[in-house]
Amino acid sequence: MKDYWLAKLIGSVTEGVDSRKRLQKSIYLLQQHKDCPLHFNYILHYYGPYSFELAGLIDQLKGAEIIDELPELTGFGDARYRSKISDKGKRVLKKFQESKTGKDVDKKIRPFVPLFEKLNKEDLWILELAATIAYFYEGDWTEAQKKTATFKKLSKNDSNLKKAFALASA
Repeated sequence: MKDYWLAKLIGSVTEGVDSRKRLQKSIYLLQQHKDCPLHFNYILHYYGPYSFELAGLIDQLKGAEIIDELPELTGFGDARYRSKISDKGKRVLKKFQESKTGKDVDKKIRPFVPLFEKLNKEDLWILELAATIAYFYEGDWTEAQKKTATFKKLSKNDSNLKKAFALASA
């Protein structure tokens, strides 16, 4: 079902998800919420939490032509990949959602679609910091914020860290 849920979330964003990094951090933050059906294993990476499992699923959906990844050049000469639901993906999702199983599965992810859409509009640096704070959270948000500041070499009073803290702890 993870494949359906991921395709559903990507398909909820008309313009697509502008990078795999954003997708990784958004899914990580989503799955921190109670009742979120997504559960990917993550490790701590330089850019915050990273899931090889999620990256593999993205590749599978791309290979099955459910999503398209469109390269976009950045100002630094490299490319990032915008993930969008393909026309085939739209048809497959629609057909699945019309089935009894599809309706039941859709109910589990539907409450998380608005949050995913909101995270897709968030500044990418804030999103990275928020996911990292959430990764370090072990019952004490202040300690998680301190660990993130150390890991990212930021001041504890950095304004972006404060914004990220508000997003992570919401």
